[in-house]
Formats: sequence, structure tokens, C-alpha cells
Amino acid sequence: MRIINPRICAQSFPPNETLSLSMTTQTHNSFLSEISSPQTAIDAVCARVISVPTETVALANSCGRVLAKTLLADRDSPALDLSSMDGFAIQVSDATEMASEIGLAVATTSTHQQYEARIGHAPIAMPIAHAARIVTGAPIPLGSDAVVRSEDVSRSGDRVRLKIDPASIKHGANIRRQGENAKAGAEIAPAGHLISAATIGALASFGVSQVQVYRRVRIAIVITGDELVAIDGNPQPWQVRDSNGPVLKALFGTRTWIEIISCAHAIDDADSLANTMLQAMNSADAVILTGGVSMGHRDFVPQVLSQLGAQTIFHKLPQRPGRPMMAAIRPASATNAHCLILGLPGNPISVMTTARRLAIPMLGTIAGLSKQALAPAKRVLFSDDPTTLEMWWFRLVDEHLGADGCSELHLVSGKGSGDVATAASSVGFVEIAPKGKINGLQDFYAWAD
Repeated sequence: MRIINPRICAQSFPPNETLSLSMTTQTHNSFLSEISSPQTAIDAVCARVISVPTETVALANSCGRVLAKTLLADRDSPALDLSSMDGFAIQVSDATEMASEIGLAVATTSTHQQYEARIGHAPIAMPIAHAARIVTGAPIPLGSDAVVRSEDVSRSGDRVRLKIDPASIKHGANIRRQGENAKAGAEIAPAGHLISAATIGALASFGVSQVQVYRRVRIAIVITGDELVAIDGNPQPWQVRDSNGPVLKALFGTRTWIEIISCAHAIDDADSLANTMLQAMNSADAVILTGGVSMGHRDFVPQVLSQLGAQTIFHKLPQRPGRPMMAAIRPASATNAHCLILGLPGNPISVMTTARRLAIPMLGTIAGLSKQALAPAKRVLFSDDPTTLEMWWFRLVDEHLGADGCSELHLVSGKGSGDVATAASSVGFVEIAPKGKINGLQDFYAWAD
């Protein structure tokens, strides 16, 4: 399986196709004219995207990928009755004798070697009126119906004596029953599940060596703006170093179900942007842009997308930051593949929050992830700030230990959507509903998760 290093990102697309557009109109097709929240915007997009195709990979290489086919247990787990403790297998009816002064005889072989139940061996036959040595995970001897823990007995020679009340030894004590974890045919991992190390451990135990997963979502990043210079550049006072590109690479590239195939910079020129976008749309499942989506006379993204045949799903949302955000889809045709285009505002905090809150769930749907896998965490926010808005509000938070030693979320005081210095201390953000209560349980979106 080929792994793409998300840190390697082309700086421009191959100049193999050009396009000249006359940008004289701002008309574009729209599915929806009114979307009331970030979630309804996500739902509107996810209802129209197409999942990527599937592929088969080795189980060892599947961590972080999205499972495309529900996997079932090939046999009972455990496959037979096993001991959950080190000790002695007995019949419950022998517990009273085991508690007597002389105790219960320990089973031995004909050569007087210890007769024991062992891991990796077939179940032994249980001698009548005897105790059989057993270790955790070993098959329960045939005829026994309980296991007595090692710490509950004392042994002298070939006899073992029970030190606790024999009435406490119940049928099935310290026995893991066949199939108690899962029966053959039970669902182990559903389609849409994000495969973890724990998933791999379970699937390996059920004999799964190859898994069917969704192909990684291929995304192209386009950063717009005449004012941008490289991060290692020496900007003039009227220029800024590009932080949006690195932020998007960090947010998307750390998710192993995403493949960043390119990252380009487009100047604020309609024809140049159109050529860059055309190349991006022809090679990616989704294109993520920053900047150029507002109402300025040099914000060309809405016009360019319309000219390229993309159908706008929404443009502007009742949210702060990131109100100018837009989403569009170029439908599949005989010559073009289906492509999602997300236009994020250019301000750094707007890029961070809208990419995390809206772009990732949309891309996750293309990747085949279940809604459960994409659901936000719920965390308690502690704040004495009474300020509310009449729109959805993404508020940066930091995390520290409270007086009780538990982790707490607190608001970070920033100076707007360009305050990257303050944002550096944040661990993510909470989403506050319009005129919603600040304190208490909130939807939390971490930068790293």
C-alpha cells in the first residue's frame, strides 16, 4: 500500500491546461438559499457527495483507514470454556472435601507428573474427586464446573486445601464461557468504522488478514491572495506569511483517510484562479480553498466556480468566525469526475475553525466514515463571560487542571479572526448556539484528535 507523506505538497499544478474566463457575471446555481446552522450546511453537502471507491489492504496497514465492509466473527469468542484465573479446576460437589483437613487430591499422571490444563492444548478429562492444576486462559477440563483461585488454597504434597467457605464456590466460578464475548457471526466492526489498533487486534483474532477499506480522499489545497509569501520569506509590512497552507496540511494530513495530493497558491486574478481550480478539480475528490469568497470586488471564487460548472450548495452561514464560507459541487459528467469544492474565508482563525467544524465531516462522509465516527466530543465549559450572539459562535478554548485535578475547558480571549498568536495556546473550540448558554456541556472540536 502506497503511503503519501502529507508534509510533501506540490507548490503548483502542472501547467497542462489553461482557461480564460470573462468574469462579467456573479450568477451561480444554488441548491439552497437558506441554511440555518453549521450542521444543516454539513447535512446539505453530505446529501450530495459521493463516497470514494474501495480497495483491499493488509490488516497490518489498515490503522486509521475507514472500513468499507462490516466484519463478522468467524467463530465463538472464546472458542470454548476457559479459566479466567490461575488455580485448580474442580467439581463444585468436591468443594466441601477440598475444605476439609486433608483437602482434595491433586490429579497426576501415571508417572506421577502433575496433571494440568494448559494453554494451547485440548481440554483434559477431569478425574473424579480430584483437583486439576490450571492457568489463566487454559481450557476447562471435561467434567469440572468451577475454578478455585490459587490464593484461596494451600497445597501440601499431592493434596490441596480450600481456605475459604466452600459455599462460596459456585457453579461456573472463574470460568469464561464459550461465546460470552461474541458468538460466531456476530458483528465485530461495522462499515464506516475508523480502524484503530484495538480494531486490528480484534480482527486478527478472528482471522482477518486483509480488509476492504475506502480509498483515501484525495484533496487539493488552493491558497489565494496577492499578499501571501512563503513562511521562510522576508515579508514587507503589507505582506503576510502563509499560515493557512500549513494549518490545512496539519488538520487534514494527520488523518490517514485523507491524502493531500497538491497545494497551490493562486493570486487574486480570475483567469489565474480558474486555471488553478480546473487543474485541482480534475485531480482531486475535493478542493479546499482559502480566501476570495467574500463580497469584495477581487473575491473571484464564487464567479469562477460557476463558470467551471460547479453548483453552489450554500454561500454564507450564520456563524462566527467564517460567515462567508461557501460549498459547491461539480457534478460528474462524461469528461469530469464528481468534485466537492469548499471555499473557506481567508482569515487564519476562520480557516482553522471552518476546516475543523465543517470540512472534516464533509470529507469524512466522502471517505465513508459513519456519523458516529464524526460526532463531536461533549465537554463542560467553565466561563463567566455572559456575551452571546444571534448566530453560531466558534469560541477558542484552552485546557488546564481544576482544583479537583480534572481537566477543564476555559475560553481563550482573542482579538479576532486574525489573532494567530492567541490561537496558538488553544486546544480547539466549542460551538455556542445562537443566544446559547456559555457555561456547561458543549460540543467540543479539538485540533488534534
